Amino acid sequence: MSSPVEAPLPLGKTVADLRAAAFIAGRAAIASRTILVEGFRQAIAPRSQEGRDIKLEADHASEKLIVAALREHSPYPILSEESGWVGEPDPDGYHWVVDPLDGSFNYHRGVPLCATAVAFCYGRQPLVGAICDFLRDETFCGGPHIGLEINGRKVELKKPQPQIIATGFPVRGDFSTKGMQSFATLIADWKKVRMIGSAALSLAWVAVDRFDGYSENGIMWWDVAAGLALAGAAGLAARAEGPSIMEPLNVYVARGSQS
Repeated sequence: MSSPVEAPLPLGKTVADLRAAAFIAGRAAIASRTILVEGFRQAIAPRSQEGRDIKLEADHASEKLIVAALREHSPYPILSEESGWVGEPDPDGYHWVVDPLDGSFNYHRGVPLCATAVAFCYGRQPLVGAICDFLRDETFCGGPHIGLEINGRKVELKKPQPQIIATGFPVRGDFSTKGMQSFATLIADWKKVRMIGSAALSLAWVAVDRFDGYSENGIMWWDVAAGLALAGAAGLAARAEGPSIMEPLNVYVARGSQS
């Protein structure tokens, strides 16, 4: 893996424990890969669609497989986008975080920019993340104490000059005049802006130098927890601001002079 970041280990855990968690996360993230690939581009009506949000049968089918994979190998509770807490809620302790299909709208419309995401966290500290880009057959896995891999291969980071920022407008985004002005201020210092419709994939690509930064306001913990762990593995500066992991967060990740 890429070089781990020097930081205090979480209470009661060793590097070996975190490597074991990374293995579990990686296996869980790919658990639904086959059904998601098979279901892509199929004209299936959404389960529900409210405002800017969409829910697909694929979200729920993927969640069942990922949660089952985690419960088979770990006793910790799981926070998942579709079902909420599975097991006794423990937002301040060790828990898993699952986004079974990040980029659901892309998936529904046949846009190949979507992923599954699994994180192992201690409170608001992402320790391990695994993101499966199932349509490109790439699984990103790692954390601040264990480094970073793609499909089991060590990532060699080149740390290019910061030029490209990824962002988006989440379901709970601020579309007011003030919100748009803040957005314009954010992107003004970057050469290029990319909105791909998947926070998880955006953060994975930041971690491996395909993008150079990521910012999004009003995003949820399950959208970003795995990606923040990968960003930590890459040594990037990150902020996730908000009252709790159950509330919308303002997230910013960047390297170098943009951090």
